[in-house]
Formats: sequence, C-alpha cells, structure tokens
Amino acid sequence: MDHKLNLKKQLACIYTSDLFSGLRITDAVWVALLAARGFSLWEIGLAESVYHIVSLFCEVPSGMAADLLGRRKTLLSGGVLTVTCNLLMAFAPNLFTICLAMGLNALAMTMFSGTFTALVYDSLKTEGREDEYIQVSANSSQISMLANAIGSLASLLKRFLGFAGFYLLSAAFEGVSTAALALMEEPIVTAAQANREKHALRTLPEQFRQLVRDSLHVLHTCPMAGKLIASSALISVPSYLTKMFLQQRLVELGWPTELLFLPLLLGGLACVAGTEIGRRVRCRSMRRLYTACALLCGVGTLLVGAAPAWGGILGMMLVQGVLEVYLLHESQKLNDAIPSDQRATLISVDSMAYSLLMIPASPLVGAVGDAFGQAGAGLALLGGVIVLSGVALLGKKPQES
Repeated sequence: MDHKLNLKKQLACIYTSDLFSGLRITDAVWVALLAARGFSLWEIGLAESVYHIVSLFCEVPSGMAADLLGRRKTLLSGGVLTVTCNLLMAFAPNLFTICLAMGLNALAMTMFSGTFTALVYDSLKTEGREDEYIQVSANSSQISMLANAIGSLASLLKRFLGFAGFYLLSAAFEGVSTAALALMEEPIVTAAQANREKHALRTLPEQFRQLVRDSLHVLHTCPMAGKLIASSALISVPSYLTKMFLQQRLVELGWPTELLFLPLLLGGLACVAGTEIGRRVRCRSMRRLYTACALLCGVGTLLVGAAPAWGGILGMMLVQGVLEVYLLHESQKLNDAIPSDQRATLISVDSMAYSLLMIPASPLVGAVGDAFGQAGAGLALLGGVIVLSGVALLGKKPQES
C-alpha cells in the first residue's frame, strides 16, 4: 500500500499522549483516598477484582476491534473511557459507581495495550522504517516512566486537592492525551486496512470469526510468535511480584512504612536505565538474549526473596531493568513476525498470556510465603523457576532471528 503519513507529526502526538497519560496522579494514592472516604479494605479489594476480571475478558476482543475498526478509533474510545472513569470516580456516591468506574478503566487500558504498539509499528512501516521501532518504543517508554515519577509526587498535594480534585486533575491530563490521539493519522499498510470503512456493520460478526481464524493460523504457522509470547509471559512474572512482596519483606526486616516509597522510586530508575541499555544492545539471537535475561531475572528474584534489605532492593532493580531490555527486543521481534492485519490482536494475546500466568502465580507465591512464615520464600522459589527456564536453553543451538 502506498499510503504516506506525516511521521514527524505522528511521533509528536504519540509522545505527547505518553507524557500526559503517564501523569497517573491517582495510582499511588487511590487506595488511601477511598479509605479516607470510608470504604473498607474488602470493598477496595472488590473494586480491584472488577478491574482484573474486565481486563482478562476484554484484552483480546479489544485488540480484534482495533484490527477490524481501526487503531486510531480504538485509542480514542479508550481515551474517552479513561476521562469518563476519572469523572465517575471524582463524584462516585457508592461502591457500585466505584466498581463501574474501575471496570471502565480496565476496558480503556485493554484498548491501549495492544493497539498503541500496533499503531506505532505500522506508522513506522508506512515509511519503511520498522527497524527504528526499538528506538521509538524506548523513547515512548522513558517518557511514560518519567511522567509516572512526576505523577507520583502528586501525593504531596493530598491536603490541597482532596479526593475529587485528584480525579478531576487526572481527567484533565487524560483529556489532553486524548486530544493528542485525535490529531494522529490511521496508518494503512494493507488493502484490508484501506477497505475498513467500506464494510457494512452486518458483516462484522463474520469478520471477527475470520480474524480469529487468521490469528490462530499465524500462531500455527509462525512458531517464533508463539515462543516470543510464551517467553515474555514467563519472564515477566517476577516484575510485579518482586515489587509487591519486597514491601512486606522490608517491613519484616524492620523498615518503617514511610520509607517504602524508596524501592519503588529506585525500581523506576532501573526501568529507565534498562530501556536505555536495551536500545543500545544488538540482539542477534532471541534465545541467547532470553537465556541471559532469565538468569539475571532469576538471580534478582532470589535476592529479593532471600537477601538482606539492600540486597533485596538491588535484586528488584535488577529484575526491573533486565525485563525492560528483554521486552523491548521481544516487542520488536514479535511485530516483525506477525502480519499487520492481525497485529493488535496478537499483541493483545501477548498481554493476556502474562495475565493468565499471574492468576495462579500470585496466590502460589503468597501461599509459599505463608507456609514458611517469610514473605521471601515464595519469591526464592519463583526465582529458581526463572533461572531453570534460562538454564534449559543453555545446551541448545542458538537460533538466529
């Protein structure tokens, strides 16, 4: 397809959206804000459960919608839902409204997860510049990470903003992000994408069925795609769990709760550093890269589970940084391996695979910790599993990719 777009403008819109959507000023304080309004911990936990349930069931359908209806339309819909969610939270009178807002937020996030990556990659592909994806993705990630760090400082404004103020300001930031998305162009790289507008609504069910068949065909005929999806899901399991259980370990080791922000801050800096390293690493074999990253992630997870306080923090930083290196290259290779017409769908499958592993992994790691009376016991076991997944590839012949 000979469809050109203004790539400079497209990237400016993408980075602007990253910046303002990354200023998630409610993320660090939403539990405290709800508790201050009188909601109990089980009610807050119920709202969080609603979020994850909606995420699980909507992840792949949202990617399919992006492939069939357009990535720009899907992103705009997600942006509008995010603004709506923040407005609902600002004025929520009861638990039902809170759960509704959390569900809408989860639906919005699924609209972004695979779609944004697909739009970025295909925007580059329209200009024949797919090999620059790692650089653009690294820029995007670092802007989001820095925005997250700035947004976390908003907790200092709690006495001035109040509950509604936080969510109204967040809605304003998301509104700017959505406006940037509206200025983007839809990248067109295949004939099917060019003909989206010509399809009648009554044909959508059959199109969805065909997209499912085509996506399954890609996974069947492209073993590399399935291996990449499985590898990223497995190696990503320690990402959240190391941050989550490290806090409990530090409390067990005598750290005051006032200092628990420090590991999160250092973990964020490690992510930025990992992204910078990742963009400079030249990957000739994903098998070799996985082996190295799995060994490092496994060791880092073991440190979080068994080392003294600062050793655990360094272990968590190692996990976060190494994951950024691997996932940056995994995303490039996966996008290279899959067709544009099924891109958002298969990237959503990539995201869902991680969620499916996290469903059993989270309680199992916690249960092992409870059984041994130490929060780090489950992490030590998880670290061993990740190390073994890397060791298992050591004796195999590297595949060039």
